[in-house]
Amino acid sequence: MFRSRSRPSTNASDSSGESEVWTKISAGIKSLVEYSQQNEETKNSIAKLRLVLNDGDDDDDNHGDEDNGNDNDNDNDNDNDGSINKNKDENADVKDENTADPRILLAKLDELRDLYQAEIETTMSEKRALDQATEDVSILTALRQASESNINESKRKKRKVEEQPPVVDSPKSTPPVKKARSNSLVPMDSPTVGSQVAFRLKKQRGAEAEWIRCEVTKVIGEGAKIRYEVQDPEPDENNNPGQSYKAGPKDIILIPDSAIDLAPFPVGTRVLAQYPETTTFYRAEVIGTKRDGTCRLKFEGEEEVGKETEVERLWVLEAPK
Repeated sequence: MFRSRSRPSTNASDSSGESEVWTKISAGIKSLVEYSQQNEETKNSIAKLRLVLNDGDDDDDNHGDEDNGNDNDNDNDNDNDGSINKNKDENADVKDENTADPRILLAKLDELRDLYQAEIETTMSEKRALDQATEDVSILTALRQASESNINESKRKKRKVEEQPPVVDSPKSTPPVKKARSNSLVPMDSPTVGSQVAFRLKKQRGAEAEWIRCEVTKVIGEGAKIRYEVQDPEPDENNNPGQSYKAGPKDIILIPDSAIDLAPFPVGTRVLAQYPETTTFYRAEVIGTKRDGTCRLKFEGEEEVGKETEVERLWVLEAPK
């Protein structure tokens, strides 16, 4: 299946599964917050219950201390027997009130055990959720790296042209022309330094040759031995000047300086055209011409059935054999 030539999507993550993974991560983070809140509530309940149980123990200890103190008072002050007996009775009553029934104590201990068990289970669930979220983040990172790698790999085919060379009338005199098979008027000038050309990249195994727009930076030799050095105007990923290539006459197609005097292509003509918002040329079929000379084309391999694309006449060239 031919690759899409549409403008690069701003939401490319959807096609690579990133959106689905991110949804899982968001859900995992939400569950971590809920587990944390549950644990906090359980810890508070444990603290309150322990406080109740510890208060009972403290009361017993305090009563014991009070008894010892009363004994000391009995030894030191035999004249206060009435007060001492009264204090003993009051302390005994307080101790009886704070001494829990064994069944109540067992129930409290069972409740405390259940709370500890609930805390353990919530902690384990929190750990599993954290492990899953960590794994999902790793998957998302891998998908993002793969997506960026694919974007860089197809950058030439889909990159956006920030500034197209202006279409202006050439100050030069009109060069001699010859009638082409497509009825277009093709300048007989040879490319010179500064000329815009369509350059054929080295064909990859199993793939069709790719043509990109370049600028001639050097002309070497002449006649049958003439060679050219062309440069990709698009900077690389590090914003360095575009790559330079060596080219023979058969590897380049001269792009006219102006669309003036370029005859329209007949319907059905096979051409090589620069796809809008890219610097890459693709094969297409002419299905019509507008009054201003703009070509109506159907690009080969276009995924959208019946899609028509308009391209300025200047960027539509006769297809090489």
